[in-house]
Amino acid sequence: MNDQQTRDVVHVIRKGPRQEIRFSISQFKGREFADVRLFVPNHHGEWVPTVKGCTVGLEHLGELSEALTKLRLAAEQAAAMSLRDLSGPA
Repeated sequence: MNDQQTRDVVHVIRKGPRQEIRFSISQFKGREFADVRLFVPNHHGEWVPTVKGCTVGLEHLGELSEALTKLRLAAEQAAAMSLRDLSGPA
């Protein structure tokens, strides 16, 4: 991260010992953003951001929240359908 950018982490999801997803509010050149990014340790053991992630303006957080809710509901429906398929014919 350069000296013009700050990052305030609000949540972390550990994917394993060498990967974590960080949710943060970032400031860059006077603007604020919501950032969801994959971090990995570098060769010094320091956690560094990768290019894998998504950054959106704070004005889009409501839409992002709505999209994540829809994604969760779709995943739950898909899982329920898979369970019905596994249980065989009714």
